[in-house]
Amino acid sequence: METNSYYLQNVYHRYIDLPFELEKPKWENIKQTFSEEQKVGSDYYDIKDKGDTDVYVCDTPENDKKVAEFLDKFNLFYDSKLLFNTKPNDSIKVHIDNNKEEDYSDKPNSFIDNHAKLNFTWEVPGGGLRWWQLNNEDNLIIDTHTQKNGKKWHVIWAKEEDCGMVYEKTINKPSIVNTGVPHSTHNPSNVERFTLSYNLVRKTDLKLVTFFEALWLFDGLLEA
Repeated sequence: METNSYYLQNVYHRYIDLPFELEKPKWENIKQTFSEEQKVGSDYYDIKDKGDTDVYVCDTPENDKKVAEFLDKFNLFYDSKLLFNTKPNDSIKVHIDNNKEEDYSDKPNSFIDNHAKLNFTWEVPGGGLRWWQLNNEDNLIIDTHTQKNGKKWHVIWAKEEDCGMVYEKTINKPSIVNTGVPHSTHNPSNVERFTLSYNLVRKTDLKLVTFFEALWLFDGLLEA
């Protein structure tokens, strides 16, 4: 288990050595996510055209099978897979991933839970992930969206001016990332930045895996 102080201070990211590779998703297999609220417009969640910076769903069965078989060895599974596209010279704003909707309270700080994801990024020159510390947790913005089935979904944002950047990393290899704290993407290049993101769930109690638990589970496969 990690004991080096640098490793312990880095509570945001680790590269993970995996016995497989994934194929980059193709646009013909990617679909937009679209809520009732988006038909009206939102300051923070305003995808207009396929190819815009935002979160998508995609059909990648061969990739998903590899990930599922790997996670099964650790008594884990995923129940949410998303594709994040950051178009050229753009960023995904500071946000916290929402992956346990039924467990969240209405208080903004309940979303800050340090849950981990397994991310595969087709990185771009100069691109990466940035993590942020909130100056005031009351400054979190909760955008509510309604799916066709009536289920409500929250998107949690923060403005950069209300935060301070605490860590940055180029994600050019498969990674375990802390997505339960404020983070953003960065793409200064002229090509799109794709990330396939799988949440991590324990089979024993159906709870999300925290970043700190992931360090223990995947010990021996991780590097900073």
